Amino acid sequence: MKIRAISNSDEVDELVTAITISAERALADIDKSVSVNRGLQALWSMKFTPVGCDPLNAELPLNLIEQINQTFTYLASAKAVRQLLELHPTLAPFTVNLGTSPGSDIESSCGLLAAEVFAAVNTSNNRKLARDRAKVSQTSAQFKYVFFMCPGVGSGRQTESEREVGVEVWSVGGEL
Repeated sequence: MKIRAISNSDEVDELVTAITISAERALADIDKSVSVNRGLQALWSMKFTPVGCDPLNAELPLNLIEQINQTFTYLASAKAVRQLLELHPTLAPFTVNLGTSPGSDIESSCGLLAAEVFAAVNTSNNRKLARDRAKVSQTSAQFKYVFFMCPGVGSGRQTESEREVGVEVWSVGGEL
């Protein structure tokens, strides 16, 4: 299921464990694939065939490119929820939308908090940071956040990236 209710750090750890298991499974599948395919054929199979698996269910086949994209967005979401549990423990449980669900990526069950989350090479890719700030600013939530994971950006609040009133921007780090 792509929607999770997370109330504590143990549930965040369970999410990260599922992501890690799927990553290990994908590496095993890649080893098998590249042992019989080379060059373009190997890359073709990674993009168009189920060489990988769903980041939340290692038994569900998925192409590797999708797995990579989803894996790091889900990992960023797990780190964001961990941060929200520290900032707003009384607003838990948090609903984490890990698929393409309407609404915010993370919401408090009481409706007071909304957050968008992404993982990218840099925050300006596809204007993702700007679009997520604008999206979350339109919610009726009292607490509004954008969390991101980008290489080279350390964890913590990124006040220099805040433009919309009331929207906090946080990096969850650019490392595992």
